Amino acid sequence: MAPTQNHEDLKHRTQESARGVYAFSQRQLDRAVSPSTRQQAYTSAADFAHERPLLFAFLVAQLIFSFLPLVIFATFALSTVGFALGAALIFALFWIGVALLVLVPTLFLTSAVGLLVWIWAAGSFVVARKLWQVAPASIKGGQDGSTNGERTGVVLKEEPRD
Repeated sequence: MAPTQNHEDLKHRTQESARGVYAFSQRQLDRAVSPSTRQQAYTSAADFAHERPLLFAFLVAQLIFSFLPLVIFATFALSTVGFALGAALIFALFWIGVALLVLVPTLFLTSAVGLLVWIWAAGSFVVARKLWQVAPASIKGGQDGSTNGERTGVVLKEEPRD
């Protein structure tokens, strides 16, 4: 008796799962296309089938036999595009990584050179300022600072005598 009970229980669970899947599918279909729009499409298709049965049968036969190859082709095309995009992404990431292997040491080198130039410029400024402060007033100019350290003097031009 136990095997029959297990069989009935399995059958009941399978039916419940199928009902759940059907209800879920129906809800998703209702979200995508409203029931009134679907009913209008069904009515139009039925009217077309009654008005032109040979053409309708031809179109249905074409749809039935062409649907699978079209789906296979669409799947192939999409997977090819996906593969190409994935390969392009991997290719680009590889070369970006190679470029980073060149960029990082270059940035360290240029940063070090920039730091050395800045240290040299700042050190030169500090030394020049200190030398300026200890320089005697005669080199700097008058005590009033009127010459501001510029050399002053008179230049005489001597012309040769004929």
